[in-house]
Amino acid sequence: MHIRSILLPIIFYLAAILRTSIVPEPEHLPVIFAVSGKELTANEVAFMEKYRPIGIILSEWNFECDEQGNVNGEKLIRLCDEIRRYSPYILIDQEGGRVQHLQGANCYRAPAAGTFTAGKESIGKKCEALRQSVRSIDGDLLKFGINVNCAPVCDLLFDGIPSFIGDRSFGTDPNMVYCLAVSWVKQAAAEGIVSVLKHCPGHGSVVGDSHKGLPVVEKSLSDLRGSDFKIFEDVINGLYGNGISKDLFWVMIAHVMYREIDAEHCATQSPKIISMIREEFNFQGKIVSDCIVMKALEGELWERAVSALEAGCDYVICVDHNLERKAVIAEKVTGYLVAKRVKNLILRKK
Repeated sequence: MHIRSILLPIIFYLAAILRTSIVPEPEHLPVIFAVSGKELTANEVAFMEKYRPIGIILSEWNFECDEQGNVNGEKLIRLCDEIRRYSPYILIDQEGGRVQHLQGANCYRAPAAGTFTAGKESIGKKCEALRQSVRSIDGDLLKFGINVNCAPVCDLLFDGIPSFIGDRSFGTDPNMVYCLAVSWVKQAAAEGIVSVLKHCPGHGSVVGDSHKGLPVVEKSLSDLRGSDFKIFEDVINGLYGNGISKDLFWVMIAHVMYREIDAEHCATQSPKIISMIREEFNFQGKIVSDCIVMKALEGELWERAVSALEAGCDYVICVDHNLERKAVIAEKVTGYLVAKRVKNLILRKK
């Protein structure tokens, strides 16, 4: 106890110094927040200026439509321009089907991923049809200034398992899922759009909805490595093999517990699983959490954010409009990062 009473003031003193001088703050806070409306409020501008989040994720409440249902492009462009003053990434969920937040009458309405597997055409023709769809999606995103699409869904489905992912997935055939997922990312990368592979390391064996509670997968590790996990490993390495930069695709980690690997933490908060994605899948890019507001996670939002970062996520997503809660998250994450740098400095001195 005596030693701790001596060390704690030293650590806090070092943290204060690090926060102001010796080691610079990260240029951007590793949290992706939402904003409340069609333009930034004065308080949101102050928040953005102070914390500079790495990204902002947009949803339907950020788009204004006229009587004909057309998105007000000028207003959305202004919003994105203002966001870019503080944050380099502007994200959206624009998968197609039931998950596409940009839905104006003057925007492309993409089919669900699962529709591209229907019919007797060759895989090559299916991939070409998908590429045309992705090109249209990206045309809208680029027009307005959005540079990250949280898609495609790479989860492999299984006959007899009623996954809530449904037609958001490319289906049950691993080769089909691989070819279509790689085609999606290659097309998006050609347009300069960052893709986010969902929901790594695999959501297809899950019956429950992680928006409502924590799903648990009971499959053995060998089974997972040969199915759910393998598709992500294959897509990741296939993209690298096709020359796609690690900066042009991220992975979104699932709020799913894989009991065989980590019976205490879901993947988002599991150092074991995140290390596996890095080491076994050879993933070299950014790992981003699914939204931390989802009920699969427990604790205060700031605790969820810090836990995910501590486990190895690069960024966390928080779709919460409450500015006070967001400020708490920003402060706690900043404190965590400073303490981490202090710890690393002390370890280097030893």
